[in-house]
Order: sequence, then structure tokens, then C-alpha cells
Amino acid sequence: MSVMSSATQSTTPLAVQSATRSTGLSQPYVYFVPLNGALSPAGYEAGLALGWLTDDEVAKVSRYRSVSARNNGLQVRLGLRAVLSLHSELKPNEWRFNYGAKGKPALTPDLLAKTGLHFNLSHSGEWLMVGILIASNAEQKNEPTSEDASNEWVCRPQQAICFGVDIERERSSTDIVPILNHYFTEAETNTLLQLPEELQRQRFFDLWSVKESYIKARGLGLALSLKSFSVDFSRSQQCHIPLQLIDNGSKPIELHKLVKLKFTDSKEPAASDFSWQTVMGRLDEEYRFAVTLGLASSAASTLATESYSIYNTLSCTQLSLDDLLNVYKES
Repeated sequence: MSVMSSATQSTTPLAVQSATRSTGLSQPYVYFVPLNGALSPAGYEAGLALGWLTDDEVAKVSRYRSVSARNNGLQVRLGLRAVLSLHSELKPNEWRFNYGAKGKPALTPDLLAKTGLHFNLSHSGEWLMVGILIASNAEQKNEPTSEDASNEWVCRPQQAICFGVDIERERSSTDIVPILNHYFTEAETNTLLQLPEELQRQRFFDLWSVKESYIKARGLGLALSLKSFSVDFSRSQQCHIPLQLIDNGSKPIELHKLVKLKFTDSKEPAASDFSWQTVMGRLDEEYRFAVTLGLASSAASTLATESYSIYNTLSCTQLSLDDLLNVYKES
């Protein structure tokens, strides 16, 4: 067995089941997997030969014109399946997905009912980020009603939980001023421009990562106006949490907790019917990430969410795709 065996000890299905019994939800798990856009043709074919992807997924990956985009597309899909299997008895080739109107992936209803597993993913530059959250009421199927199906804002598949993650690479070439004018609220823009010039670009990408994690949690993409809500760092608290490394070591990474979301319309269902938590962290000087969780008021009847917090329980792990693949080759 590869070094992944020790890295996965804390994420076995039994550990997850134990973690969810008392809280109703597991801690959020976040995984960072390096991508290799320069993957060799032989490496690409070896990835396909695993037989993990559906015919539809293979076709989608093959349509990329750029070799690096095609390589990353394959690795993202393989990495996602391998990470999901860290939290289930299902093998990587057994996962099946549905996609929302704006492309948000989720498990098919039968697999969601079986595993209780919610996930989201993001990739930027050299990194894939996968977020995992498990609900303890996994066997309770919540079939969407016809009314839900026509209501685009509702989070699917289990309407009680909205979960989104995002990773962003800070780019010096991005002209941030036009983006501020189009996608940021006046409060966000004014606060950013009050910072020293050398910090404005950092705050821009901090804000953008949180905004992206929220709209991904909602599953609406840019169909949701980024000016319909704002991100407030004024009362956030900076700390450091460990990033678990594949060699069983760890390193501290920066995390900002108690980041607040403020809604332009307080009567909008997402604002009035859900409570939101979000954190923003920095993987390194170039990459930052965000995790956003929304819990519906109705969740209180099935999930013990009153004292639930992602701020103090977030688990971050860096994995190697090669070692992830080796685990399942050897099993």
C-alpha cells in the first residue's frame, strides 16, 4: 500500500459515520490535489484505461482543444472520484452524477440517499480543490417536488444543505478596476480602495474566491448577480490551521473565519430561510480558497445544526493524484 494508506485513516467510512452521529453533519473535508497540465500522452491514456469515467465524461474531456486543458480535465475527474471514495465503500468507477441547470455536479439521488455525501470542486492553475460534507440522515430520500423543480434558487439535491468551494490563483495581469465596477457592491469596492495599493489586489482575489464559493453553493453560477450580496471581512478573525501533507507531516496555512455574507434584499429566500457560514484561506502566496455552507432553517428538524460551525472543524489535506490512483490500483 502506498503512503496514502496513512493519509486516509481519518476519512474512512466508519470515522465519518462516527463524526456525524452527534452533530448531524460531518466536519467539512477539503482536499488539494496538484494537477499536471504537461501530462504525457502515455499518462493520459493510462488515466483513461482505469475505466473510472463514463462514456459521456470521456467525450467531454476529449473535446478540449488545448492539451493542457484536456490533461487537467481528465485529472480533475479522476481526482474527484478517488477523493469521494475516501469517504465511502463505493469504488471510483461507481460514482454517478447529475448536473444542475448551471452545471453544478451532485450525486444521483440514489447515491446521495445511500451515502449522504455532498461535495463541490474547483480548479485553478496547478490545483484541484474538492470539498466534502456528509449528512447523517443519509437514508432519508428527499425527492424534489414539482414546485421545487421550477424554483431555480432551491439548492439540490437535499434542499437543507448548500455547499460550495472555490480556489483562485492571484494573477498580476488581471485588471481589477473594471471587474470591481461590474461585479462588486459599492461597500466592497469602497472598502477595497481604502486599503494600501499593494494590498488591494490581494483583497480583490479574497473577495472573488468567497463570492464564487457562495454562488457555487447556490448552484446558479453567474446567473446570480454578484451584486446581490456582499462579503464583509471587517470582523473576520485570522488564524492558522494545519494542512496535512502526504508524508504525514503538516504545515500551517492562513485561515480567515467569521467572514460575513450580507444580502442586498434581506427578504430573499436565501437570506431569510438559510444561515450561512464561510471561511477564506490561503494555500500559499499565490492561491487562496473559500468554503461556504448554507443550512436551511428546516434542517433543524433532521440535523443537529444549532451549534454546528465550519470555522473550528475544517480539515485540510494535500494529496498526490498518483498516490490516490495507486490506492485503488492496489485494492
